[in-house]
Amino acid sequence: LDTAWRLRPYLRELVDEWGLTTVYREIELPLVRVLARMEVLGIAVDLEMLTRIAQEFAEESKSLETTIHDLVGHDFRVNSPQQLQVVLYDELGLPRGKKTKTGYSTDAGTLEALRGQHPVVDAILRYREVEKLRGTYGSPLIDAVADDGRIHARFHQTVARTGRLSSDDPNLHNIPVRSADGRRLRYAFIPRSGWEFCVADYNQIELRILAHLAQDEGLLEAFSTGVDVHRAIAARVFHVPDSEVTHEQRERAKAVSYGLAYGMEAFGLSQRLRISVGEAREIIDQYFAGFPRLRSYVDHTLEEIRGSGVSRTEFGRIRPFPDLMTAVGPARAAAERQAVNAGIQGLAADIFKSALVRLDHALSEHGLAARLVLQVHDEVLVEAPANEHDEVTTVVRESLLGAVHLRVPLEISLGWGSTWADAKG
Repeated sequence: LDTAWRLRPYLRELVDEWGLTTVYREIELPLVRVLARMEVLGIAVDLEMLTRIAQEFAEESKSLETTIHDLVGHDFRVNSPQQLQVVLYDELGLPRGKKTKTGYSTDAGTLEALRGQHPVVDAILRYREVEKLRGTYGSPLIDAVADDGRIHARFHQTVARTGRLSSDDPNLHNIPVRSADGRRLRYAFIPRSGWEFCVADYNQIELRILAHLAQDEGLLEAFSTGVDVHRAIAARVFHVPDSEVTHEQRERAKAVSYGLAYGMEAFGLSQRLRISVGEAREIIDQYFAGFPRLRSYVDHTLEEIRGSGVSRTEFGRIRPFPDLMTAVGPARAAAERQAVNAGIQGLAADIFKSALVRLDHALSEHGLAARLVLQVHDEVLVEAPANEHDEVTTVVRESLLGAVHLRVPLEISLGWGSTWADAKG
């Protein structure tokens, strides 16, 4: 502590020198107290339900292991890559994936490509999913429940390179977002007796930031009209009226939109949509043709980062990319994807952190008993007594929507419930 105090003047100079004053003083520093209060307060759980869910995961895992052995015709260690290689490629004769130092790959991407070629593949993928849930959210979550019946996770402001918040002890950020398993786990998170959860999250925050940064007229229009944005984008990409956009076209446009925010290329899109690389490349080309300034934005972003060696958000948050010029092959492609994504994810982090500071201050300023208990990805949980329902709703909306002014409007979804799952809807 003494060493850190003595370094303070030097570090302050560096903050100013690197143009980090705004992000440090207006976002990160005020956020420290907000997160500290969240850690101390924690979030309550239904321990009986959590224990039952953990047991269900264990039982499903055992059942899946038996199913896998029956499908193959003999017992083997499902968690052993070496034994799995023999079963899949030698005994069942399935197409071999990429070659690794220890043989042919049996990773998730390889197995996903083998779906439908043998029933054991689906069983193995589900087994791995359940084992991860059991190992991450079974006993670890139960063990993390303190004497007060609440989980007091630790939140970190500087671990994720994107600037996003993360958590550990336990990691609540990795609870599956859209799966049935994730929803089941969320039922075990409850407010204090007689209170409710208010859950609010930003809608399509990365895509709205992409539209804001790229300043493409078509994309800005899609977000400004208040219609189904993915349908509007699909109509422009596939040159059809909104009313004639098919479900498949909408889903393909949606996949490209989110993929671009994460630097996805044709191969990644082909894997997600289960189409050929050629078809994926054609869809991406159609997308860029429909929104021409997006390509310019991507190229300009890469050019800037190659010149400066860092990505910088409008708030001043930086992320170094020292290897962007020297990397070759797949490593260079990965670095370029991360570089394009950095500005989007970094600004999303700035917005959400600003919103948390605003929300915490507003709850206190209005004299409300409601308090922040958890932040995960793009959503925030507020615990509040029933008689504060209307006022908390207003405060949460104003705090999140007023965190920043972009070229497109921000949108949030907000719900109330007696569990995290109920409030999220």
